[in-house]
Amino acid sequence: MKKLIGMLLLGWTVSLSAQNVADKARQDQAVQSLEVRYAASTPGALRNDKTFVADIRALIARADAGALYVADKYATFAYVVGLKECIEKALAAMPAALKKTEEGLRVQSLCYSMRKMDVGDRVPDFTLPMPDGKEVNFYSFLKGKKCVILDFWASWCGWCRKESPNVRKVLDTYKAKGVDVISVSFDTDRDKWVKAIAEDNTPWTQVSDLQGTDKGYLYKWYGLQGIPAIFLIDAQGRIIAKGMRGASIEENVKKYLNR
Repeated sequence: MKKLIGMLLLGWTVSLSAQNVADKARQDQAVQSLEVRYAASTPGALRNDKTFVADIRALIARADAGALYVADKYATFAYVVGLKECIEKALAAMPAALKKTEEGLRVQSLCYSMRKMDVGDRVPDFTLPMPDGKEVNFYSFLKGKKCVILDFWASWCGWCRKESPNVRKVLDTYKAKGVDVISVSFDTDRDKWVKAIAEDNTPWTQVSDLQGTDKGYLYKWYGLQGIPAIFLIDAQGRIIAKGMRGASIEENVKKYLNR
């Protein structure tokens, strides 16, 4: 019964947050104007209306509730007129609380499903809890650092755990130069996750939603085909290197710091 009540409360919270986004957006004069103009015309005509496209671009670039509402409701139009990069930049600047709403998750899922996550691409943001329950926002974690090793793993993945000493070596060697590590686990069992952290002596920032690879959104957003999956990310959230294993972790960090 307690579990059911908790699920209902969680659903209510998400719905309430989503409703708040829509309510705030509808009170926004810029959003109201855009909706009136969109309803009075056709998508075909508006695609060639440079003023309208510029206005929707400017609105999305605000990275607020109105921007999220528009990026969600007019997603097809926005992508057709070439606003994909604008949406990505807005997501990168958007508060974590907005991105965790129903609209936020929907916009991110659509945006990131169109990407290959190549070197130079800005990666999806996320906010996940550590073992103690305190949440960590990835883009906030990046601030003030030269680069960050983003390590996707799980306690049940033997190859992942064999990479831990390599990651630890790089952190110990380069932390003073602005390098840090954050590991995202695809575990579903908290006890096994915490036990593995202790056994492998990996005391850096560890987070997980404990949803595994099937239910967790990051596995899909990052286009992962398996784990371990180790990325090197710069302070702006862009991929420096990916698919790192063994000695290549230190090689890529060293190369980036010495560029």
